[in-house]
Amino acid sequence: MSQATLNQVSSLVDDTKLCDIYDNPIELAKCYIDRFYNESICLDDLANLSQMNRFRFAKQFRAYVGVSPYQYVCRVRVLAAQKLIRKGAKPAHVAGEVGFFDQSHLAKHFKKLCGVTPRQYRDEHFKQ
Repeated sequence: MSQATLNQVSSLVDDTKLCDIYDNPIELAKCYIDRFYNESICLDDLANLSQMNRFRFAKQFRAYVGVSPYQYVCRVRVLAAQKLIRKGAKPAHVAGEVGFFDQSHLAKHFKKLCGVTPRQYRDEHFKQ
């Protein structure tokens, strides 16, 4: 686990108001994702945080949450993008802020989850 990830985990563990459920490793991983979605998140780091190998972690995460860790990260990022777009941020700027590589990566996942592109979402939101 990288030093940056260790520092993030340390701050996460210290913040009991955000993450009360430490006896469930999947909840801890979800909490980590919810808090650090805009950072690079690696399956190996999540598995190490949960004290499992990557295959066991991925299988247990999917069974507990209903989607793969990657899909969960993408959902959290898309929800964050929706909030920023509703606040008036341009989709081109939102992608990097929520952890996607670029605008096309955001658009792909946004359309898959929301049924519209970020620009269409922005246009629909500001018409109301």
